[in-house]
Amino acid sequence: MHGVALTAAGAVWRRQYLVWRKLIWSSLATNVCNPLLFLFAFAFGLGAVMAEQEGIAYLAFVVPGMMAYTSMFVASFETTVSAFARYSLQRTWDATLATSVTLEELLLGEALWAASKAMLSALCVLLVGGLWGGIPSWAGAVAALPILFGAALGFAAQGLLCTAFARGFDNFSYFFTFWTTPMFVFSGVFFSLDRFPESLAAAAWLLPMPHLLALVRPLTTGAGLEPLAAAGHGLVLLLYFVIPFAAATARIRRRMFD
Repeated sequence: MHGVALTAAGAVWRRQYLVWRKLIWSSLATNVCNPLLFLFAFAFGLGAVMAEQEGIAYLAFVVPGMMAYTSMFVASFETTVSAFARYSLQRTWDATLATSVTLEELLLGEALWAASKAMLSALCVLLVGGLWGGIPSWAGAVAALPILFGAALGFAAQGLLCTAFARGFDNFSYFFTFWTTPMFVFSGVFFSLDRFPESLAAAAWLLPMPHLLALVRPLTTGAGLEPLAAAGHGLVLLLYFVIPFAAATARIRRRMFD
């Protein structure tokens, strides 16, 4: 049964991939060039005046941060703006559900495709950042990739939950302003959390991004992970996939079929 579901979700993934191939250059401009521009600006701009963060070179600090950020942004965009267009304008979801694909399989395929695009961007950041000397441990960076993929699934699920309630494209401004932007600027991507007031730093741990960085950054810098703490961070990321995905599925089911 699970194999059938994954096969159907894979068919949804393949459909998105075939469309993406026709739009590859404009997609790469946004999903690859944009994070690389951020990486260049912060690594060489702030890096010129900030020697270290958390006891490591700033470039080594910011590269995993940009890998996590681009995973979040690409997965979130794909399951909000792009997914809403497929649902509301193109009616792709209606056509897909007219086949044997179930709603759960459709949404899982959407999440898998979003996470795949996120990984492409994260890999580009990893390679460019590594060429600049921002990856002290390549073995750790490779080990971090499955974690990034899992977190990207979570970000995709959160985007689907927003899409489940959206009535128009303007609604996504709330999601990006009050959800993704705080994770971009207040969750340890560019600065250590101890630079913020204690209350803000504590609130940041309610978001998934600090937990992702707590797993990825020690691996890319070669510091290693403490097993119990890593399990806790991993559990938070898992919940940030399971709960939004279930809620999005229930809401979209009511919206499309009731």
